Amino acid sequence: MHKKTALFWLSYICCTTGAVVAADGRKDALPFRSADLVALQGENLVPFKTATLQSARYTVLYFSAGWCPDCRHFSPILVKAYNHQPAAGPRYEVVLVSKDRSAGEMLNYMKSEHMPWPALAFEKVSEAKELANFRSGEAVPWLTVLDSKGTIVLQSKSDQDANEILEELAKLVSNGAKNKPSSGVN
Repeated sequence: MHKKTALFWLSYICCTTGAVVAADGRKDALPFRSADLVALQGENLVPFKTATLQSARYTVLYFSAGWCPDCRHFSPILVKAYNHQPAAGPRYEVVLVSKDRSAGEMLNYMKSEHMPWPALAFEKVSEAKELANFRSGEAVPWLTVLDSKGTIVLQSKSDQDANEILEELAKLVSNGAKNKPSSGVN
């Protein structure tokens, strides 16, 4: 997907679904409202406070499902990378967009993989048809990395290159976005 097209769709989504608004009044470029996100707390999903998303330099949309063997293989890698980010400095946040068949399956998947990031609430996934604009295929796992302006900077081309995208994201974060990654969206 072209960067300009992605930015158009993000603008459209934010206008039609309500964008997250940061404390300083700027509208975040993500197509989620606070009420649309949930996170694990113990054994349950609870509403997620969006402050960490608003301050993140990058947001990773992680399309995944517990029934998918490749996702089960990749999720621990993503969790480890996420948990090993430096406490200070540029960071990224992840939002799970579940392709599971039920809210219970999504909850079990998040618990079994110890996902420390929020997810789009299961009942909101089917309503968010415009999220298809952030993927060019149906395969999972699928990663789309957005900068703070909502521009797609990295995106999987198939379910096999999620590890490569994660490596490129690590370079972006460590370089402070000074160097453009070698792969990504044209």
